Amino acid sequence: MDNQNTMREAPQTLPNGQDLVLPWHLRLPARLEQEFREQFRDAAARLIPAASVLLLAVYGLALAIEHRMAPEVTLLSWRPRLLAVMATGAVLLISRRALPWLQPAIAAMALIVACVHIYLGLIVEHPLAAAYFYIPFLAVLALGSVFRVLLYWALPISLLILAGQAAALFGLSSLTSAESLIIFAFSSCGALMSLFGQYFFERLQRRLFLSDRVLHLHRNELHAANRTLETQASEDGLTGTVNRRGMDVRLSNLLHNMQHQARGAPDSVAVLLFDIDYFKQYNDTYGHQAGDECLKAVAEVPKAMVQRATDFVARYGGEEFVIVLGGTRLRDALVFAERMRSGIERLGIPHRNSGSNTVVTISIGVACTAPGIDTAEQLIQRADEALYQAKGQGRNRVACIDEEGVLRVLAP
Repeated sequence: MDNQNTMREAPQTLPNGQDLVLPWHLRLPARLEQEFREQFRDAAARLIPAASVLLLAVYGLALAIEHRMAPEVTLLSWRPRLLAVMATGAVLLISRRALPWLQPAIAAMALIVACVHIYLGLIVEHPLAAAYFYIPFLAVLALGSVFRVLLYWALPISLLILAGQAAALFGLSSLTSAESLIIFAFSSCGALMSLFGQYFFERLQRRLFLSDRVLHLHRNELHAANRTLETQASEDGLTGTVNRRGMDVRLSNLLHNMQHQARGAPDSVAVLLFDIDYFKQYNDTYGHQAGDECLKAVAEVPKAMVQRATDFVARYGGEEFVIVLGGTRLRDALVFAERMRSGIERLGIPHRNSGSNTVVTISIGVACTAPGIDTAEQLIQRADEALYQAKGQGRNRVACIDEEGVLRVLAP
């Protein structure tokens, strides 16, 4: 009873990545960390053009307002600001050509923007010069919110910017202590909120990355299981050849593609049907286990001969096998059949109760696609008729029905 309750309580579910625990520092194992950084970087690179245009527009707007209010200040500030513009342009260029350098380039750009405006705040003598000291906070905000750098770049650069701002405000600027404290408190609180949001944004991104990896693994496992099941469903367990069901599907698909002139489809298909001569007597003489070994040995010969993706060997039933050759005309199919017949004869498997030889031999019927003969049933029927004639003419030989419907038996 307890076991039944336990089974009802907890249905089995696949892990989805959300149940994986991330460390507080967010770092993943080395290989996963590298893959995540590349994925994050590539996603960030797609934002760079729009982010760069936005930042350049802000530079232009700030310069226009400054020029309207204090043209003399513009004469002093345009050169340092040009350095910030060049840094932004470099990031845009790197995002298109040198992605491995993208994250450090963005960090360097933010640092340059902050330093340029701290410098202007120190050298510009104007009642509104204190406004320059607010720009470092915008540089911190741009790191994570606009240009999307990883936290391990954003955090040290943000702290470095705040440290430089504090040193300038409290040690070098002409602002009062109260003004410096207000500006630094605003920048620090804003930077803290930005970094806090970036931390949880990156945490979410890493969880989504892990979820995707877990789903990818499940998908691969499912595909592998499906391939295994498909192989098991279409493969003969004894000989390793295609089974009857698999043969019907593959031959029908091959003929369908040929008729519809699909890409890679052959322009003709040959079917070779053969069985082992006097196989019942072989089983009666040597036993069924020896018969199984004989089937496996015989099947290995055509399996070693087929080369192309369209070619395959199938066990048709009992001791009968089918070889399908795509893109093969009748004459070439007959050459293949004779090589296979002689190859199996050369195996030298003893068969003392054979009516045609002292070793195991086969008889083969060959048929090829022709006008009016283009279905699997028609090809198998023609090959079976040819096989019947080969056996009737003494076995251990090849017979065929040509394009005109004439039956021919080849001497061994």
